[in-house]
Amino acid sequence: MRENLFASLPIECLTCPSHWLITFSFLLLTFSSTTAQSLPISIDSRFDDWSEATASYMDNTGDGGSLDLLNFQVANDKNYLFIRMELDDEVELTDNNNLSLYIDIDNNSTTGTSVNGIGADLQIKLGDRSALLKNGNATVSLSLYEVEFFAQPSVSAKVFELAIGRNASPVGNNPLLPGGSIKILFQNGGSGDKMPNSGETFSYQFDETPTLPYEPITLEKSDAGQLRLFTWNTLFDGLLDDERKNHFENVIAAVQPDIVTFNECWDMLPGQAATFMNVAMPLPNFQSWKAVKLDDGNITVSRYPILQNWLIFPDHRLTASLIDLPDNIYQTDILVINAHLRCCDADNLRQLEADAFIKFILDAKTPGGVIDLPENTPFILSGDLNLVGFGQQLHTLLTGQVVNTSQFGPGGAPDWDGSDLEDLVALHTEDRMAYTWYNEFSDFPPSRIDYHICSNSVMEVAKAFSLQSSKMSNERLDFYGLEKYDTDIASDHLPKVTDFVLPLVSGTADKTSSAPEFSIYPNPTKGYFYIKFEKAQPVEVLFSLENAEGKTVRTWQEMLMGPQPYLVETRGLPAGMYFLKIKTAKTEVTEKVVIEE
Repeated sequence: MRENLFASLPIECLTCPSHWLITFSFLLLTFSSTTAQSLPISIDSRFDDWSEATASYMDNTGDGGSLDLLNFQVANDKNYLFIRMELDDEVELTDNNNLSLYIDIDNNSTTGTSVNGIGADLQIKLGDRSALLKNGNATVSLSLYEVEFFAQPSVSAKVFELAIGRNASPVGNNPLLPGGSIKILFQNGGSGDKMPNSGETFSYQFDETPTLPYEPITLEKSDAGQLRLFTWNTLFDGLLDDERKNHFENVIAAVQPDIVTFNECWDMLPGQAATFMNVAMPLPNFQSWKAVKLDDGNITVSRYPILQNWLIFPDHRLTASLIDLPDNIYQTDILVINAHLRCCDADNLRQLEADAFIKFILDAKTPGGVIDLPENTPFILSGDLNLVGFGQQLHTLLTGQVVNTSQFGPGGAPDWDGSDLEDLVALHTEDRMAYTWYNEFSDFPPSRIDYHICSNSVMEVAKAFSLQSSKMSNERLDFYGLEKYDTDIASDHLPKVTDFVLPLVSGTADKTSSAPEFSIYPNPTKGYFYIKFEKAQPVEVLFSLENAEGKTVRTWQEMLMGPQPYLVETRGLPAGMYFLKIKTAKTEVTEKVVIEE
């Protein structure tokens, strides 16, 4: 219950208009309570979904000393408390700063830590990557994972968005932020800027209005003519690890990529990577995957021929590959740069690598030098870029602003039309998060460090997503032939997928429309597999399944309406390699199917 501030005022103050104004202003400052907002916020560093948030606080400018806190906004849904905050200078949110976020969970100034007029039950020490929770008379130290803390961007910036799990239960079974009213305070160290200012408080009332449910992203391409690029850091040669290998295979079979950039393949040979892909995702008509490895750790694998390769920066993990796309489908080939930039605190080395990438791209666009690309050839930077430090490295990759000009030249706009490149931020298939690295045993919070950056003047994006199988429903897992912890066991990085729309040869759509566009999963399989046809048009199909000796073991015929999946039982068939023939009145395609014990 609020105190009656009028009781302490002299009678003449109550009858004086100027005193009424002063008193009213004082009330607004001391008890800043705002209308709550239940909003579907995505933690992806794009901020466009904050436009409707009305719960906000504007701080005084110029009162911050070394760091001026400017403003923040607050929203929530049933799972998270969301906060957007703005500063006057760039900081690394979870490193090298003294920022703390205080939350008075029970809105009771007599409990918790007394700070700036509130009783903070939860303190999140952003720069230290830790949290303190007052639990009765005890203070419990927590990791950011235990309070379900997420933030973007992962590089230094002036604006950040945060999420804290309402239903996290770091102590006992009680939810961390159950609802009702809370108070929020940001403070920079013990004597730095506060937001709200001294003598002010900010109250937030949780809004329990349901938000629009997140619609899970389907794993299939929306059109067979799109080119699917897939990147995954395999975590210390994961493709060679017998305990993790099958989990990688499950994901590859479910996602069905065309080009893959693997990172951390330290001891793996390119031929081994091609063999892995031949097992995980057999190509039709007995074709084999192609693979290249020029640097220490990156392997690029393609279902299409690889024409030429370049090591962009000696002794660094930057390999470019020109991939020969089918001339009867695409008007152009594509250049894929597989990158694994230096980790952690190596900002100077990452900046050199970013500068080297820009120099290479500018060389590719102009006659002479190391590489000459035909004009308007699409190109993509793909891989674990380890962007966790200064935001300048990402700025260089997108805009072409070179820092080390004496070594790499003056830089310049990298896209074909003289514009910036596009950072393809991708949400998870199951929720509104964009992080690609997650390790609850680390004190660093989930981060977005795996990227696709493309020349968007000559290509479009149809779909982009990251996959964390542990978040998928059992129905979706079964549908795609995945196990619940496939991605979690395989690596601490999540796989990232982007489908590109490239210029097609005139009439390609007409020429391919009569062919049944389909995918087979899981493959390899145990007991069954699905055939998923992409186009919803009637077509009569004759199926036959042959073993490795060419003997037909099963035939059947279906009138397919698409795009629903068709279940094929394989129980009772011996383990081994089989060939599924799919024949229509105009086409016949053979796909390899591996049946495991």
